[in-house]
Amino acid sequence: MAAGPSRKGRFNRFLQGLTGSLEMPGEVMLDLPRATLIGTMQVQIENHKGIVEYQPTRIRIRTRDGELVVSGSRLRIGSIFKDEVVIEGRIASLDLARQGASEGAEG
Repeated sequence: MAAGPSRKGRFNRFLQGLTGSLEMPGEVMLDLPRATLIGTMQVQIENHKGIVEYQPTRIRIRTRDGELVVSGSRLRIGSIFKDEVVIEGRIASLDLARQGASEGAEG
């Protein structure tokens, strides 16, 4: 018996369609993470779900879709609020480790 689209998947597609018809940013309606990088010295992350790891060379931030990893040197949290965190320092890279990215990779 073939499985149909998941309930969560159908709901997300509905929200995406609604977002487009209302001309609202997707990150607002879908709670998507949004990262704004300012040069190599600051990144502002919206819609985060908390700090997972905090080191001067790496900060891991939980998002709805996985973990956002900021790597560099002299990293620090400039400010943190319920839905927004600002990381400052010398930023070398910004990576999104998506949840379930390896699921179903093997046939």
